[in-house]
Amino acid sequence: MAAKGDTATAPQRYRIDYSGAGSALPSIALRAPDGSTRDLATLKGKPVLLNLWATWCAPCVEELPTIDSLAARTSGTAHVVALSQDIGDDASVPSRFLNDRGWTHVAAWHDPENELGITVGGALPTTIVYDAAGREVGRVIGPLDWNGSDATELLAKAGFPNLGG
Repeated sequence: MAAKGDTATAPQRYRIDYSGAGSALPSIALRAPDGSTRDLATLKGKPVLLNLWATWCAPCVEELPTIDSLAARTSGTAHVVALSQDIGDDASVPSRFLNDRGWTHVAAWHDPENELGITVGGALPTTIVYDAAGREVGRVIGPLDWNGSDATELLAKAGFPNLGG
């Protein structure tokens, strides 16, 4: 993300990829925010933004405030999932990390074995957007301002509600 007033000259640090469009939301057991094990595919029925991130990833941390803002705007009408790729069994790490920074709207999931990250490949952050039927619409590799026009366009394609201001 560019510094304020520097958007015209700042290089784009993300790319939007539609090559996986139509792929199903993976059926994979992960740690849900409440500490239980839950299948990711159970999120079908509402649009899903699935952000793969890690506490040690500076670009991930950079974009998380805008993901939290999106989660606040779409609360109850879409799933906004921050899936931590931090290795280890301590499921409280992602939630504590987000809460300590005041990002309390985004759901903090944990992938302690990095199973999904290995399956979908790519760098961190990677964010995959699914429609309510659980079909991939597109993905973003790199940090994106989830309040910006590129994000709004991608999210609208997936049927995300409440995208205005």
